[in-house]
Amino acid sequence: MIRALGSKIDLSQPDTEYNQMVCDLISHEVVCQMKNYIQHGRTTTFQHCVNVSYYNYLICKLLSLDARAAARGGLLHDLFLYDWHTRVTPVGEHNHAIAHAGTALANAKMYFALDEKETDIIKKHMFPVNPALPKYSETVVITIVDKVCGVMEVLDYRRWEIKALARHFRYIRYVKGIERAAVRAVEE
Repeated sequence: MIRALGSKIDLSQPDTEYNQMVCDLISHEVVCQMKNYIQHGRTTTFQHCVNVSYYNYLICKLLSLDARAAARGGLLHDLFLYDWHTRVTPVGEHNHAIAHAGTALANAKMYFALDEKETDIIKKHMFPVNPALPKYSETVVITIVDKVCGVMEVLDYRRWEIKALARHFRYIRYVKGIERAAVRAVEE
């Protein structure tokens, strides 16, 4: 089952309009390699791209834009295939935030036929960090959706950390309560 963060819809079902637009990409072995890398918090790069792709598709469809290019470009926008947390940036090369869009575009072009909008979406999704101006409305949408999804993913990760911490403190409180009861029983 493939779901976008916050959605209950199984995007791997072939009868969904979204799946029909991206089915050749979402199951491709190169795209699936993104499952091996963490993007934000506990979210893999694959899951992040699904999140961005699906919400980019929904918003562009709502705005009567090219939902197909939005979905496909969104799914490939971070196809850089390395762990950016541990990668050492070579001297003279831009850092990950600026350079990864170009890497993702080169990888996407190597494996898939892209139209002009999909290319623009992948290449310019990091605007304004990467100063190249978006040419299409679909690209403007992804620049916003990508940032919102990134924040949602980090907050989702933090939510799990906070829940684990709360469980830990409840356990400590429980143990201390047992200790206090045992001390009272000994004193009596």
